[in-house]
Amino acid sequence: PLSVAQSLYRNFVIEERHGFNKMTYGLYFSDMLKSELLSMAFMGPLIPGLIKLIRWGGSRFHLYVWAATQSLTFAFMWIYPNFIQPLFNKFEPLKDEELKLKIEDLAKEEEFPLTNLFQVDGSKRSAHSNAYFFGFWKNKRIVIYDTLLTLSHEQILAVLCHELGHWKFGHVTGGIVISSAHLFLLFWSFGQVMYSETSEAIIRAFGYGDSKAVMLSLMTYSMLIQPVEQLVMLAMTLRTRRNEFQADEFAVKKGRGKYLASGLLQMSQENKGDLNPDWLYAWYHFSHPALVERLRALSSKKSL
Repeated sequence: PLSVAQSLYRNFVIEERHGFNKMTYGLYFSDMLKSELLSMAFMGPLIPGLIKLIRWGGSRFHLYVWAATQSLTFAFMWIYPNFIQPLFNKFEPLKDEELKLKIEDLAKEEEFPLTNLFQVDGSKRSAHSNAYFFGFWKNKRIVIYDTLLTLSHEQILAVLCHELGHWKFGHVTGGIVISSAHLFLLFWSFGQVMYSETSEAIIRAFGYGDSKAVMLSLMTYSMLIQPVEQLVMLAMTLRTRRNEFQADEFAVKKGRGKYLASGLLQMSQENKGDLNPDWLYAWYHFSHPALVERLRALSSKKSL
């Protein structure tokens, strides 16, 4: 398929040219096989189940479909990091004991309920770096890519302080609530449009005749709602960009602005990022502000 050829070119030509690709062809096709099997296992029953639920739910189908998708979302949030991601990467306790103690002290200082601290072999596939946390309620875990460990301890702590800022301000929880409300409105509006008096005319206008197939209704509605979804995605992107500035400011207030700035600059250099992309393109497409914007905002804080 074309997507496989494009993916191969991206990894073994473009990424390889810039020194990022660390994968072998064997690892690439192994990952692809695992991904396809997982997709069939999880996504295969999803569409038939969704169609049956819509037919069974009647006029209130949107409530049942929304509740089912929310349950599946929360289940997947637990399944993915605990069972799926370990199929692709090796997770092990952070080996740098000194850094581990510093991170644990940072978590205690911010009352972050840290239960586990891992490093992951991201370098097996790519030279790009990352760090994140996951887990529900009082059971949080921090994961650091081994490619990030090239930074100094203070820079790593500043990056993690930025991540803790997302937690402090409830950015992840807020995102889940917004996504949940968005999904509910999509299902509700689908029912209002595709089960209205004009639905048959809409189906015929798209060339499907008098078909009453649920799948055709879903496909047609997805095309109709696309312009609105573009605006919704833009609003979500702008919110994410604001959250990044807010998390940066949190790190500055904790006295780590200097090291966050130097860490971001080093990561951008190592990742060969665009320091100052076209502002309009970045405003529409990028979930994170350009580095020059973040550095400018960091430098404006008195504590830097």
